[in-house]
Amino acid sequence: MKMEDLRFNLTEEMSNMMIEMLITQQMLKEIKNLSKRHRELLENHKLEIMEEFKKEFQKHNVEQIKKYNELMNK
Repeated sequence: MKMEDLRFNLTEEMSNMMIEMLITQQMLKEIKNLSKRHRELLENHKLEIMEEFKKEFQKHNVEQIKKYNELMNK
C-alpha cells in the first residue's frame, strides 16, 4: 500500500468540527479588538474542538491509523 491509497473516514460531525475550528481561527486572526478574556475563551474553545476532533478521528480510523503508522515507519 502507498500513502496515496490511504483513505480516512470523516463523519458529518467531524466535518462540522473542522468548520467550527476554521471559523474560530478566522475570528482569532481577523478580529483585532478582542479583549484578552475573549481571545483566551476562543483559543480554549478551539483547543477543545481540536481534542474532540482527534478523539473522533481516532475512533473512526483505527485501521487507517495503523496502516499510516506502518507506512511512516518503513
